[in-house]
Amino acid sequence: MTEEKPYNRRHKVCEAHSKAPVVLVAGLRQRFCQQCSRFHELSEFDDVKRSCRLRLAGHNERRRKSSADAHAGGGNNGFRQHADQNGRGDPAGNHFQIR
Repeated sequence: MTEEKPYNRRHKVCEAHSKAPVVLVAGLRQRFCQQCSRFHELSEFDDVKRSCRLRLAGHNERRRKSSADAHAGGGNNGFRQHADQNGRGDPAGNHFQIR
């Protein structure tokens, strides 16, 4: 393991086994999950994907949520962005001049 990349050393899995479509672990056919950094049985994966369904579902949910937030708020965390003539933003929309 000392010659493996840092990722493989950290997760204690060689590159060949981390990328293999099927690995026998304790007599069970498993695959390394990129999201969990663990081996799962093949039944927990869709086709040849490298992330288990459970983690992919969470990932997709977060993507949908952030996408919906961006569309609802215009991508500015819900604040309407106003810019002056110099391109500087004023998130509250307060426009006044001091003389």
